[in-house]
Amino acid sequence: MKIALICPSNMLYMPYVDNYTKILEENNADYSVINWDRFKTEKESDFTYRDSKIGHQRSFFDYFKYSRFVLNILKKNNYEKIIVFGIQLVFFLKRYLIREYGNKYIIDIRDHNRIIKYFNIEKSINNSYFTVLSSPGYKEWLPESNKYVINHNSQIESLDELREVKPFDLSINNRIFVGCIGALRDFKINIDFIESLKSSSMVELNYHGAGIINEDISRYLIEHSIKNVYLTGRYNKDEELKLYNKNDVINVLRYNDGINNKTALPNRLYNATIYGKPMLAFKGTQLAEIIEKYNLGLIIESFESIEENIIYYYMNFDVNCYENGRNQFINGVMLENKKFSLRLKEFTS
Repeated sequence: MKIALICPSNMLYMPYVDNYTKILEENNADYSVINWDRFKTEKESDFTYRDSKIGHQRSFFDYFKYSRFVLNILKKNNYEKIIVFGIQLVFFLKRYLIREYGNKYIIDIRDHNRIIKYFNIEKSINNSYFTVLSSPGYKEWLPESNKYVINHNSQIESLDELREVKPFDLSINNRIFVGCIGALRDFKINIDFIESLKSSSMVELNYHGAGIINEDISRYLIEHSIKNVYLTGRYNKDEELKLYNKNDVINVLRYNDGINNKTALPNRLYNATIYGKPMLAFKGTQLAEIIEKYNLGLIIESFESIEENIIYYYMNFDVNCYENGRNQFINGVMLENKKFSLRLKEFTS
């Protein structure tokens, strides 16, 4: 079985591709990864595309040029099946996929993109072998179909992998540490959050990770002389456990002001749950619904009295309730990922 995985970015920013390659290797599938080296950090190869730009941002025309590169490889190598990541690439490859690979391709959707307005994605989905969603919330803006399979952004395979949940103890540091761990985004809500707690002597905010808002947050902290917020920047993967252990509550705040914010499920949801750290989320998103359903953290509707709400949650944290909820949530995640794994194995046979 000769399979092509068509990726729209650097592999560093697409860890979920490992969910596929692991299963492909287990099934001795012959596969190639075609990807777009947007940051010029990867080893050059015939399957790696580079243009003159550096960074995430790309235009319609940039995608068009990359799609020509992809089509040239596909025509030269006679792949039997294809896996396409992202709505943008589906748009540019739609005719070729349906004509040459009907029911022999998988679509993987990890976020919304406005290009969906400009083509009949329903036709592309219905002609796929199946279509993968990283969040069940995406069904709100996608057409109805029986082709959907959920693959969560987590590779957890057993409840034994869950870290111990420890009761809070304010006597140790006399402070509550709220951490945002991972790529930093959503400037507005984080500035509102910082503003609401900038005078707090009880709550300290930590931001660990690189992202598009780091410089703006750093500038804001300096300009307003804010002393209880710390921005540490990029970290290595092997430092992740230490950072989660350093914080008591994990910041997964996002306003419900856009389709992706409303329906996406970030990696932080799974990491915080695995590391046994409750989350702080804003009401009105799929993320908040899950946290509330499984008792995985504190849901707020505004930043009014936020310090009191965090302290009250901290002081009344129920370890057993949290543990039961996270076991139910992770069991569901593993079940849906197992279904994905079985379908992918069928695809490779």
